[in-house]
Amino acid sequence: MTVQIRFDDVSSLRAMIKDEYGPWGPELEITQAMIDEFADLTGDRQWIHVDVDRANDGPFGSTIAQGLLTLAMGPRIRTPDAFEVIGHGNLVNYGSDGLRFLEPIRPGDVIHAHSRLTDVVSHAMGTRMQQEIVVHIVDHDRPSVVFSAITLYAPPA
Repeated sequence: MTVQIRFDDVSSLRAMIKDEYGPWGPELEITQAMIDEFADLTGDRQWIHVDVDRANDGPFGSTIAQGLLTLAMGPRIRTPDAFEVIGHGNLVNYGSDGLRFLEPIRPGDVIHAHSRLTDVVSHAMGTRMQQEIVVHIVDHDRPSVVFSAITLYAPPA
């Protein structure tokens, strides 16, 4: 059973901060079709993403996924949290304290992610939590994406 912690119990939430990352989340294969669909949706049709023939002779030897596509896949590959935050009215994406794209992801690569809680603080609008999410190509040591996500848990209205 997952531990439940109230959103405003900052000391109990802070006790969940760990140096180690949690388990890996589900794996997801990135395909050229996904890259092309994301390009159509966002307008990011740079040739390194969508022109297979040109990209084969380019700096990465193939097309690569848009960094923001990889970031957008976060909910599909995220690890379930070791605890459940309860009692809040809503949860919003509050931004980021850092985002790095370190290793390109090519069509056919399978990615997964793991994360760790890095900070919890009281905030005028509720409780702010920061989590470091790291995306890797399966069996690669170097991460592809390192993202410091901030969420804000607000009290019930």
